Amino acid sequence: MNNPEGGAPFTNPGGPNSDNGQTQPQRRTSGQWDNLLQAERVRQAKQVSKQYWGFFLSALTRPYSTMKEVQAAQLLNSLITMGLTAILSALYFLTWFIKWDISPIIGPGFLKPLLLTAAGIAVGCGTTYAALRLEKVSFDLKLLIARFGTLLVPAVALLVLAILSLILSLYSFSVTLLILSFLFVFVSINSVAFQYPLNTSNRGIDTLYLIATANVATGYIFYKLVMSVLAGAAYGLFNSISPFGL
Repeated sequence: MNNPEGGAPFTNPGGPNSDNGQTQPQRRTSGQWDNLLQAERVRQAKQVSKQYWGFFLSALTRPYSTMKEVQAAQLLNSLITMGLTAILSALYFLTWFIKWDISPIIGPGFLKPLLLTAAGIAVGCGTTYAALRLEKVSFDLKLLIARFGTLLVPAVALLVLAILSLILSLYSFSVTLLILSFLFVFVSINSVAFQYPLNTSNRGIDTLYLIATANVATGYIFYKLVMSVLAGAAYGLFNSISPFGL
């Protein structure tokens, strides 16, 4: 386009600041949208935290009653409880490794306990599901998981106390609390299973053996958890005191 005053042709018909004038509003709009999304996420996180805290206190003071009243819509609260159980279990063993200056820490002291505790919870819930299926009981899977997770709330509280006791060097007391927290996994298996009409048919395996199998399978996972942690700790201690350890 030619300059009507006889100068050089315009290279930017919109003026020297036309591009900046378009970019800045776009950036402002994008920044405002990101802020809105972030504020919405924060609001949702606060709402979930508030709902879970109310659920946690109710299940802690009245676990069995809350389990019977829980609905499938509260599945998220139970999943959070299962996750906290696995994480706190791993943190408990990690605390042992730190206090005794055992190396390496992350693998045997945190990751293995985390994965094995999660596997134990999954096996406990899965074997309960399998037992009910073999019993030909009609049930809602989401409700089953919600009930199972509700009964794990006392385990979360016990694990927190176990970690605090370990930090205060109350070793025997902390181990007792840890064992009690794991026992609630088995309590959950049996309590949830007996919420449904079992032994409705004479076919297949007897109900007692189905529930016993669920308990044994879950117990084996937690046995592997303890043995793997002990093996990792022994290996770390041996390397730390051995003249050949690096």
